[in-house]
Amino acid sequence: MRVAALLIMCAFIFPAAAFAAEKLPAGFIAVSEKGMEWDKAKAFCEQKGGKLPLINGIASSKSIPKGAAIDGFGTGGGPWPEGLPAGIYWLGTEHSPRNSWAIGGGKKSRVDYAGQSGDHRAACVPK
Repeated sequence: MRVAALLIMCAFIFPAAAFAAEKLPAGFIAVSEKGMEWDKAKAFCEQKGGKLPLINGIASSKSIPKGAAIDGFGTGGGPWPEGLPAGIYWLGTEHSPRNSWAIGGGKKSRVDYAGQSGDHRAACVPK
């Protein structure tokens, strides 16, 4: 009885944390609520016990070939992951400190190369 009361009390105290974990899209362990630079996004995912997504399992690439496997996001040119807000998200591929690679959901909600620097969100996948 006391355990049940404690669980109910925790649900009221920490409702956002419990709800946020339930609404993560399949394939992701954490998604940042705001944009951040690449190094902060990488650290965010590591703190959550994951990593930034890779293209075909490699850490560097100069493009996202159509059909290339992207951790959590499916494939390049494929449909945008269900439940993930459209936007630009960092990949684990670091081209340079000022121009890391990202993927974005455009008008057609497809996984496409964005290739911009700036503040993008982090969508972390399991290591």
